[in-house]
Amino acid sequence: FGSSLLRAAPVGPRPPLPFSISRQSLFRTMMRAPRNASRLQSIAFFSARSTSTLPVPTFAPVKFQKEDVEKVMMELPAFNFYEMREPVPNPYKDSTLDRSILLDAPAPVITAPKTEFSVLENGLKVVSIDKAGLTARLGLHVSAGSRFETSANFGVSDMVAMMAYTSTAHLSNLRTVKTLEQLGANSTASCKAGREEIVYSVDIAREFVPLVVPLMVGNVLFPRLLPWEVKAVQKKVKVGKEELEADADAMVSNLLHKAAFCNNTLGLSPYASERSTAYFTPETIRSFMLDHFAPERMVLVGVNVSHAELTKWAMRSFADYNAIPMKKREEAKAAYTGGDLRMDGSSPYCHAAIALESAAWGAKELAAMTVLQSVLGGGNASTSAPGSGVTSRLSTQVLKQSPYVESCAAFNTSYSDSGLFGVYGVSQPDKAGEMCAAIAKTLGGLTTVGKDEMAKAKAMLKGRLLRELDDDSVLVKDMGSQLLMAGRYGSPSDFCKAIDAVSEADLSAAAKKMLSSKPTVAAFGDTHTVPHYSAIEAALKAA
Repeated sequence: FGSSLLRAAPVGPRPPLPFSISRQSLFRTMMRAPRNASRLQSIAFFSARSTSTLPVPTFAPVKFQKEDVEKVMMELPAFNFYEMREPVPNPYKDSTLDRSILLDAPAPVITAPKTEFSVLENGLKVVSIDKAGLTARLGLHVSAGSRFETSANFGVSDMVAMMAYTSTAHLSNLRTVKTLEQLGANSTASCKAGREEIVYSVDIAREFVPLVVPLMVGNVLFPRLLPWEVKAVQKKVKVGKEELEADADAMVSNLLHKAAFCNNTLGLSPYASERSTAYFTPETIRSFMLDHFAPERMVLVGVNVSHAELTKWAMRSFADYNAIPMKKREEAKAAYTGGDLRMDGSSPYCHAAIALESAAWGAKELAAMTVLQSVLGGGNASTSAPGSGVTSRLSTQVLKQSPYVESCAAFNTSYSDSGLFGVYGVSQPDKAGEMCAAIAKTLGGLTTVGKDEMAKAKAMLKGRLLRELDDDSVLVKDMGSQLLMAGRYGSPSDFCKAIDAVSEADLSAAAKKMLSSKPTVAAFGDTHTVPHYSAIEAALKAA
């Protein structure tokens, strides 16, 4: 954020800022609203786009309320916007770990984590789980990714992400940045555009959640999109392109989607290109937000935060404002085409992926596809520790069969109406053909999975799923994505039940359906020995 601080300064003289701005004046500035602002009364819920068996959560309705601003400000934590502190001696210096520094240690209150759901009067969904952690993780998910772009605004979702945490109607870019710095969140506040969603996220000490929620909401409710700020971040397009080309994994993923969904929906890149700089303007960004940033298409997610607190401050952030009205939009179904796309890059290795069409999120064969991914597993040449997949098919049939394969792993990516299942491998350039042939043979063998192998794959999959509960960032993404894609939420226990219910016949049927689709091939780096598309297609049919 610091690179655009000076450019964000408004033109013309401004009154000097006070030395210290208190929590009251900060919140008053962020929450000031017109007295007669009307409210949207309609509440729209996403319907599942597929026949999902996951439970539909019950959302507690939250009505907007008029509150006394002075009383609201008294609830805010102590905070000074500008503060210069004199260094003071550390009172705990030389304290050893065997001596408590708490004079009156609080008694622990042990409460089992519980996922709670609410919906505001304007349609915004709020979901949270409190694991009693000290750091709260917040995510504001918006159903507005690159699949909704058109030829008139390619790259606009990435432009929206680049303009996050700049000036809003109530806070300048400078004040936004300084507030995040003072709260210790300047390095954790981010915004990332994907193919189906844009996610604003902040990690913050949980006592400062009342300050951060209005700041996040301001990005989607009343961004100013000042011309000089937009111009200042245009240089990020070139930087982003350089970073993308330096990341071979990201490049293969981007090429794979472009080939798999040629010129439609999920095949549209979430990265802005230098070609799109010409229409990187406030008008383009504002028009896209007006079309897609209705609160009915948003989910606010919190981990390690009280649900009552999160819901209350979300309500207060929207209560006195006219949110963007819900517009009907054409949601074209993803058309899987298959295809081949290669690009020479600076990597000394050959990075190649072979994929097939997979199940959409919520489809009945999704659990079987996930088990098949666990059957394939993966590994790399430098790791053979327990639990690293050394007994999986890819490890034994591809990695261990060639000293030239650096790594190999299966992937399964599900979207709201389609998905990709495949294998991504890295090898020495001269041996890429052998690696691709081995991968094709391994994929073709998925129609036969034994009982013992299936049981082992299920156990590994459930273990990995449950271990991810400890990663708060995974929880935030998972809860937000599930509700955006299908309007449903499945807990880890729900998924474990679905995994246990998968049979050998289910695996065989899912594999045959997947293998009946056209393959997609993507390669990056030194690609001179990657086989022709028709050769890979024939190898899959012959396996």
